Amino acid sequence: MTSASARVGWMVVAALVAAVGARVRPVRWIPLAIGVRGVERRLLIAAYPVALVAALARRRALSVVAGALVALHVFVSVRGRGGRSPHPIADGSLRLRLVTANLLCSNPDIPRLADEIADEDADVVLVQEVTPEVLAVLRRSRLWSAYPHRRVAPRPEFHGAATFSRLPVVFDAVLDVAGSPMLRTDLATPHGPVRVVNVHTVAPLTLGQVRRWERQMAWLGAFADADASPVIVAGDFNATGDHAPFRRLMRGRLRDAFDAVGRGSGATWPIGHRFLPPLLRLDHVLTGGDIEVDSLRAVPGAGSDHARLVAELGIPEPLRPDVSASGSFSPV
Repeated sequence: MTSASARVGWMVVAALVAAVGARVRPVRWIPLAIGVRGVERRLLIAAYPVALVAALARRRALSVVAGALVALHVFVSVRGRGGRSPHPIADGSLRLRLVTANLLCSNPDIPRLADEIADEDADVVLVQEVTPEVLAVLRRSRLWSAYPHRRVAPRPEFHGAATFSRLPVVFDAVLDVAGSPMLRTDLATPHGPVRVVNVHTVAPLTLGQVRRWERQMAWLGAFADADASPVIVAGDFNATGDHAPFRRLMRGRLRDAFDAVGRGSGATWPIGHRFLPPLLRLDHVLTGGDIEVDSLRAVPGAGSDHARLVAELGIPEPLRPDVSASGSFSPV
């Protein structure tokens, strides 16, 4: 290893150490640090060649530091797999296919994307970024005609939503989740009611949005923990498993379907970018109660910058106590 290549190695290591510094309080609440945390695991891959070349060249200090970064990458990768606790669908459980998709409100290919989603033949479909204009297009699509039970909450820009179901809706409400509307639908199944929340949190791009984003994660966790009823919380969380608020969200009843059955990185964003591959797993299907998870796959969609998720779930019998139709919930 020449002096020039050693300097390059140290520059790479210094950049990676700076990225790891995004974990430190209060730095980790800065929007740029949140973005870095989202791609930290991918960045740390660069430590492997540096550690190998430094070891072969007997550059002890460089190999030790790069090796420590490799060890950190192994640790966060193993932790990020969530222990891989598959909960396969049992005989007698009700199979439920769920799709969640961020449509991208400026998408010129909404008609084609709606047809693609309809072709998934799901029992429940959750879509985000439903503006009044997008809703008008959806009303003319096969997605609209394929589902007899629909609840819509269009909004300008990013936080409108729609939920489509083959199962009857026994209760619905637009929840105020720390300032963002999110659509709740309670579905009647042959095995009892299931609560479904169609999620789209704010993107943590400013300090104010970071505070709202953190409160939204806490709110959703408290909502899921409020009773023992089966619940599905799915959509665009604008967070990865490396973000502390998202990890805290799953300290209660919720678990990420990807942690049970996912493969690879599961990245859902950005999709279709000319220069970037998918980097972040921002979209999630979280389940609570005894809901079983058989499979989860990410599928790129026409015109959207997010891949949609297709989850195969199981609703066991018997279920826990019925969902309250009052819809009342006040997180602490």
